[in-house]
Amino acid sequence: MRLAKTGKARDALAAGKAGALDLRDRRILILADGQRTRNDVMAMLGADSGQAIDRLRLEGYLDVPEAAPAYAPVPAPAVVPAEARIVAPAPAQVDATPARSRRSLAATKMYMLDMLQLQRTGEAADLRLAIQTTSDQDLLIERLLEGMRHLLATTTASYGERVLQRFAEVLPEASLPRLSSLKDPSLAA
Repeated sequence: MRLAKTGKARDALAAGKAGALDLRDRRILILADGQRTRNDVMAMLGADSGQAIDRLRLEGYLDVPEAAPAYAPVPAPAVVPAEARIVAPAPAQVDATPARSRRSLAATKMYMLDMLQLQRTGEAADLRLAIQTTSDQDLLIERLLEGMRHLLATTTASYGERVLQRFAEVLPEASLPRLSSLKDPSLAA
């Protein structure tokens, strides 16, 4: 049987501490929402609360509605017109574009500036300044290659090779043939 508050119970709860209810009675009345059964309330407050529930029913604080359904009806889902539905975007595609399409002179310039900045030498600083202030593309490529030569000459062989490999990945394809001069040890110095 489901328990529901009566008007008398609502008035007593509204009166607060001035009402004639003790703490246990108040808890029972608060939990008696018309959805919980006697067993539900007893499970929450303890088995000894059964006597208090019976007393509150006799005193007119609790009612057992006869027409209360044994379950709460679930509302039917709302029908949304097709034009109002939000369509989720397709998942982002992983960029499987080969590295050659990501090549650019700007990326090469930024990479070389970063690599030269890590060197913290006067010559590296001069090369950085020359690269930063160059606006002519052919001259810029020449200065980038000069920066790469400097890195190959002043760093360890393994570090220089890694930098050269990444440099070759971002350098525009038209300038790739010019890298062969960097790989020749007699021209790297």
